[in-house]
Amino acid sequence: MAEPPPLDRPDLFLVARFLERLWREPGPILKTRLQMGANVNYDVFLRYLAWLRAHGLVTLDNNSDGHERVSITEDGKRAYRRLVEWLDDFSPGRP
Repeated sequence: MAEPPPLDRPDLFLVARFLERLWREPGPILKTRLQMGANVNYDVFLRYLAWLRAHGLVTLDNNSDGHERVSITEDGKRAYRRLVEWLDDFSPGRP
């Protein structure tokens, strides 16, 4: 499978949706569940997943059942906390 085109300027609200979905899970989740939780189409999902991985915020885990699962890293958890604080400060009233 070809690599998706890189993101030049990611939407921070979308990054927060990805990280929040992973934050709330007790362990790695299927890529499909993450895509649905972030509410994006597959092409957008692949671009953001590649960006999140490149920045060390998530990892992909291969499972014995053959399905890849995504998990948030410690750096991803720290980034999520900082991002939420920043969004709260600079975007009051935004969900």
